[in-house]
Amino acid sequence: MKHLTASEEQQIAALKAQIQKLQTQLGGARKTKSPPPQVAIKLVKSQARFKRVKKKGERDSGIGEFFLEIDVTAGTNAIYIPLSIASGKKATGFIYQIEGTAEGNISTAEVTSRGDGITKITLGTILYTKIPAGKTASFRVLIEITGAINKKFKVVITRINYKLSPSDARYVRYEEPLSSKEIRFD
Repeated sequence: MKHLTASEEQQIAALKAQIQKLQTQLGGARKTKSPPPQVAIKLVKSQARFKRVKKKGERDSGIGEFFLEIDVTAGTNAIYIPLSIASGKKATGFIYQIEGTAEGNISTAEVTSRGDGITKITLGTILYTKIPAGKTASFRVLIEITGAINKKFKVVITRINYKLSPSDARYVRYEEPLSSKEIRFD
């Protein structure tokens, strides 16, 4: 095994110092600020109410009305949210589910939007709410369900789909759940 000369050892030490310096710079580059989020979503209001439905000769049932107000703020780019709501997995703006201590059935579900600078555009058969960069749209979601008496129910928005361009083939997903208040049907 060959022994290194003092000059070779100095060169190796200098190379190691240079590698250490480059690794530190690379680590700093990796820690740079991440880009601002494309969207900020906030549940502003949640209301729920119940009314009993009496049918002669049958068990009473209940109707629950769930109202959610959701503010959506576009980041550095405009975003496009389909103005639709569904409980399935099809391409739609708002996806929700009913959670409860018994089975609940959807009677109606609708979503509307409003806000300064907010516009609506239609692409094919889909109506989108366009939220310009830095602007906020307020979405009002109203869901009515029927269910059994003496059971608890709530509605959870499980996903909001949006695009950065209406011509994009795929949706970006916001998947943090937004829950309504839970109510007891009694």
